[in-house]
Amino acid sequence: MPGAATRRREAEVAEVARALAAARCAARLAGLGTGEFVVRELLLSVIDELNRAERAVAKLSRLVPSQGR
Repeated sequence: MPGAATRRREAEVAEVARALAAARCAARLAGLGTGEFVVRELLLSVIDELNRAERAVAKLSRLVPSQGR
């Protein structure tokens, strides 16, 4: 069974992943609400960076040492 510190780290990584997903959804919705090319391109860049950050979080979550795995 994982220790308290491991469970806390896993919960923190999961919280970051959820925050990134929420930010991505907000950026997509904002992009749908505008017809301006520059704004849409900037929002696409934001989404790309959020996706990159989410991949990094996923990689970190695999590296978090866990007892019992």
